[in-house]
Amino acid sequence: MPIPCLSWLDQPNRRFPSSFIGRARTSLSFFGGGAEQSKKKAKKMIVLKWLFLTIAPCDAAEPWQLGSQDAATPMMQGIIDLHHDIFFFLILIFVFVSRILVRALWHFHYSKKKIPQRIVHGTTIEILWTIFPSIIPMFIAIPSFALLYSMDEVVVDPAMTIKAIGHQWYRTYEYSDYNSSDEQSLTFDSYTIPEDDLELGQSRLLEVDNRVVLPAKTHLRIIVTPADVPHSWAVPSSGVKCDAVPGRLNQISILVQREGVYYGQCSEICGTNHAFTPIVVEAVPRKDYGSRVSNQLIPGEA
Repeated sequence: MPIPCLSWLDQPNRRFPSSFIGRARTSLSFFGGGAEQSKKKAKKMIVLKWLFLTIAPCDAAEPWQLGSQDAATPMMQGIIDLHHDIFFFLILIFVFVSRILVRALWHFHYSKKKIPQRIVHGTTIEILWTIFPSIIPMFIAIPSFALLYSMDEVVVDPAMTIKAIGHQWYRTYEYSDYNSSDEQSLTFDSYTIPEDDLELGQSRLLEVDNRVVLPAKTHLRIIVTPADVPHSWAVPSSGVKCDAVPGRLNQISILVQREGVYYGQCSEICGTNHAFTPIVVEAVPRKDYGSRVSNQLIPGEA
């Protein structure tokens, strides 16, 4: 059975990170002399997929990860771009302040100048350290507010709506567009898979028994609410974190641009098993969405 999040491994011109290639070559040599000596592409791809499952999960946090996860939505891509832009100003300020500090320590050290120089007033420097700190926040604020308001926008006519209900300690998902009556509704529960039941390649405390299946490249509306205590629905790759407040319905709009499996977790402390309420979103092509929903979520009608 093909694994959705590994479909990109079958692309012939796919470029892999150097760290992944190095580990893959080291492990491939264990199977019989390395990739250069193997002539059967199918076997190499099977081994490569097995290595990928054991080395790097699909759109989930990695050990010692410093940066953000790969963006799956325009919202997350905007957050990453804003981070890089602000980091540019941060480096400039750090270099400038560090140079002034080192220069002051070097030229005004007590061993070189026993009597310190007294500067009572400096018009030029006072103008500079007033204007520049005022201009820099403007360059940061303009894209920040633009991104903030774009994240708060809700699609007027979404293609579909999904309700995510938080419980202690699992989640219930309801595909509201498929509800014909109170007796016939597309609703299912999503529980974390115990560590003893995990299969090869599944991430500890991140895998669930029923994933949320979404169509890629489609405007979606997610309604978030809890059934008991406050929860939060957060998926880092999508740039989404929506708090679930008792008695309220919060909504967010997302547009997943690529197929894959995206992992998230509850980001609001909700009790003893707060760490055991993961979120798994699987984005599939629109042409396969109907069959995936029928097969996985309503098996009796498949």
